[in-house]
Amino acid sequence: MKHAAAGTFIRCLDAALMALGLLTATPTIHAAQVLRWNLGSTPALAFDTLDGKRFDSSSLMGKVVVANFWATWCAPCREEMPVLAQLAASTHAQPVEYLLVNTGDSNTAIEKLRSKLPPGMASLRLSADAQDFRFSSLPATVIFDKRMRARWVVHGAMDTHGEPVRRLVAELMEEVAVDSGKPLKTLH
Repeated sequence: MKHAAAGTFIRCLDAALMALGLLTATPTIHAAQVLRWNLGSTPALAFDTLDGKRFDSSSLMGKVVVANFWATWCAPCREEMPVLAQLAASTHAQPVEYLLVNTGDSNTAIEKLRSKLPPGMASLRLSADAQDFRFSSLPATVIFDKRMRARWVVHGAMDTHGEPVRRLVAELMEEVAVDSGKPLKTLH
């Protein structure tokens, strides 16, 4: 019980520090830090949609998946939303899925920003059984390969061209194209 309380306290402290801007990037989008996924096995993408339904990630097998973790109070998160929308548009009709995963805001707070969320992108809510996706700062983006294995984690906001996410997605799309024998549309 003490361990659970300590974990809750640390998450609350992290959230408070992030809200004060002490752990997040400045509102201007800066280069993100890219790391290979090294947190062991890939957590399941087990989330709830904003309307309360369970999200089934099994339909994502065979696609590259970009899961962007964000919060309403995070200025860099809000600034990169249009960049994510551009990335999603540039891979339209390709085997790529973009997910927006809110990290714990109330439905009311999310609703206030809903009109600013990129259309056509699945908007999900981090649920209690997805604790492995807790990050110490936001935004954070996890990029999954076609077998739904986490391959990359991007800490911080991507630049206005979508880098480094654009490059990493292109690399993983090459793997999908090789296996499927279908030509790959280049990302603009």
